[in-house]
Amino acid sequence: MTKEEKKYDRGSSGVHSIVGEGTIFEGNISVQGSLRIDGIFKGTIKCDAFYVGRSAEVTAEVEANRSVIGGKIHGNLVSPMSAEIEETAEIVGDVRTESLTIAEKAVVHGFIDMGKSEGYKNRLASLGNLAKPGGGGGAGGGDKGRVEPKPENRPEPNFPHRPPEAKK
Repeated sequence: MTKEEKKYDRGSSGVHSIVGEGTIFEGNISVQGSLRIDGIFKGTIKCDAFYVGRSAEVTAEVEANRSVIGGKIHGNLVSPMSAEIEETAEIVGDVRTESLTIAEKAVVHGFIDMGKSEGYKNRLASLGNLAKPGGGGGAGGGDKGRVEPKPENRPEPNFPHRPPEAKK
């Protein structure tokens, strides 16, 4: 087991599912436990613990209680418990978490939300069921109580280096 794999191995059961290097997968994954991606993935991801290896390219909306990102993600990351963004990571999308670690040289093009609003607490509670068959985790009612600014009042980020497809 490499140093990188040991860092992610959070228990005797280890990583439950792996999309290995050289693998291309398109679809939706829901895992009761941990998921590691070292290949190319497009779709949606719901799991308890999520690891993106340094060689990985993920284009997805991700919901995972805990995450460690070492590769590239195009899409939003909701990781209520914790998110660790390593120095080799590149995220084009928003990150929502309660505990965030960003290594020097890591790249994030998007908003970071570390709020603990009532809506966030509801979302956190709904993620407790996200990997269970028939569980919640979808966009239904998880943001009750959260007040979003009107679109005309929301500042538009000006990232000239952001890829055109990532701009709103």
